Amino acid sequence: MLSDALEWILIHKLGVSNVLHILDDFFIAEPAPRPACLTSLCKLLCLFTELDVPIAPGKTYAPNQVLEFLGISLDSVRMIAYLPPDKLGQARSLLENWQKRSSCKLKELQSLIGVLQFACRVIAPGRTFLRHMIALTCGVKQPYHFVRLNSRFYKELFLKHWNGIGLFLESEQTPSPTVQLYTDAAGSIGFGGYLAGQWYQGLWLPEQNINQKTGISIAWQELYPIYLACCLWGSQWTSKRIVFFCDNESIVQVLNQKTSKSQKIMDLLRPIVL
Repeated sequence: MLSDALEWILIHKLGVSNVLHILDDFFIAEPAPRPACLTSLCKLLCLFTELDVPIAPGKTYAPNQVLEFLGISLDSVRMIAYLPPDKLGQARSLLENWQKRSSCKLKELQSLIGVLQFACRVIAPGRTFLRHMIALTCGVKQPYHFVRLNSRFYKELFLKHWNGIGLFLESEQTPSPTVQLYTDAAGSIGFGGYLAGQWYQGLWLPEQNINQKTGISIAWQELYPIYLACCLWGSQWTSKRIVFFCDNESIVQVLNQKTSKSQKIMDLLRPIVL
């Protein structure tokens, strides 16, 4: 717990308030101008030197608006996080090879999941897009046992179409009433949505009526208008954390956890999250 103690000293004794650590890696962020960040860095280095804490010169960077931390590049000017070109290239090459496979060993699939989990450090809601892959590993006991890949597995291989960039989101959540956003559904009638004077409404098609065999549930119907709202107006919410108000407890849980056991709901959740 030495790292915890060092962070506490930096914050409470040395006045370096914008510092965090993950294991033994420390990160400092300060507003411009550059000397403010340089002062905080000097305080950290002096503390480490005084306490004989080892410092890795190769991982110690002078204040910069673009730097790499834990394998992720951070750009405070463009407010983005992205995979370094070499890591993005390796991931794309790996996925290109997996497109040609119909089966694999368990240990190979676990290795792929590990690579994508690292990439998902840039994609905040990445867990949603790994569910099918992880599900394929369930029940397979030995690392050399084979796993048959299905169509849902290939839907997870979207990284080749991704530029490796994730936006910094606003720290505060934006409640729906702030942007005048509302959605609702009636199980036997239809659905609708409203955003600051814009609106839509519709009736359920026969195949959208509640049916246990097709996987259409009340929860799916509650999620559907939220999905449509994202399709219609999502471009207006760039970098925001939108809070949806929903009167269906199961959908609240699905949206917060970004995953569901229902394949039908996952089919809506993926584009909502992405």
